[in-house]
Amino acid sequence: MKNNYSGFTLIEMVFVILAETIVIGLGVGVLFMVTETRIKENRNDFARLAASRLSEQFRNDLHSATTATLENDVLRLTLPNNEELVYSIEPAEFPKYPVLRRNKMSGDKKIATENYVLPDYSVSWFVYDKEAGLVALSIWKQPVDRRGQILVQIPPKENLNPFTREITAKNTIGIDPVYAGNWRTIIGKINR
Repeated sequence: MKNNYSGFTLIEMVFVILAETIVIGLGVGVLFMVTETRIKENRNDFARLAASRLSEQFRNDLHSATTATLENDVLRLTLPNNEELVYSIEPAEFPKYPVLRRNKMSGDKKIATENYVLPDYSVSWFVYDKEAGLVALSIWKQPVDRRGQILVQIPPKENLNPFTREITAKNTIGIDPVYAGNWRTIIGKINR
């Protein structure tokens, strides 16, 4: 006897719906990953541009300064016109990113403020060599995995010489030379 009804069985429909769900789920997952990657790239591009501007500004400020003082991770540069530039590093706090703040002061009055966004998961510090008149701003970008877990901690700052880019106490925490590329230093000389 021939069946006169054309159509699909319930089992066939369940398989079609299941296949469509899997395809849509994979598409949404890929779309989410692409969007997340693009956001990270934009943030890294912004940090790279800020670092480029910061390099130029920091060196110019050092060359125009007559004296420098460094205390508690705050660098103060005295200019010839009795104005002062105050550089401070604001650590990262969710949802903010690490920021280097440059304040131009005249006495106790703030004239201007500039903020430079630093790379995610970075640690920054100043070093001042009074004898040579050199000031260094070191930025260490800590390598992280996809979940944001830090893979290699920064060595103690006293073991890092920014003027020679040497790690004085090698392998103090199992540091790998591969990560030396994550260390950026901006150096300038005070105009005495």
